[in-house]
Amino acid sequence: MKDVLLVYYSRTGYTASIARELASMAGWDSEEILDRHSRVGPWGFVRSLLDVLMGRHPAIRKTVKDPADYALVVLAAPVWMVRLSAPIRSYIAQHRNSFKNVAFFCTYGGQGAERAAEQCADFVGKQLLATLAITDVEIEKADYRAKLDKFLWQVRAAGKSAVRAA
Repeated sequence: MKDVLLVYYSRTGYTASIARELASMAGWDSEEILDRHSRVGPWGFVRSLLDVLMGRHPAIRKTVKDPADYALVVLAAPVWMVRLSAPIRSYIAQHRNSFKNVAFFCTYGGQGAERAAEQCADFVGKQLLATLAITDVEIEKADYRAKLDKFLWQVRAAGKSAVRAA
């Protein structure tokens, strides 16, 4: 069994940049969730809003890595309209029974990080072992490193426990 898989969705690139940095720092496997339909431009933004407000599970491309092969999965996604973004919900719905342990981080512009984490835990059906929320302002100013280090420490500690239990 492998240790940690980081699975992320990113519409604008903020979440992807943090996810890639974190996976590189920690030496984790990672996988990006990709939409089947474009979310670029104004219509993509409108589709994103409708998906999240209506609770839809949009089509995503098939992923390669099986979360069941990992002791811990870190899910990463942006917050949309004070909610967990729709594509990560689709991923969770497809793999809900495969998660042994889960941590979560999100990027957001205004508010909703706590609610998104609660929704993630509810959708996964498990308590989150660690959470992290980084604002777009923190990303633009590169002022998130201390939060990232703390999250990485929490995930590593939780991951060691999860690997021993698995």
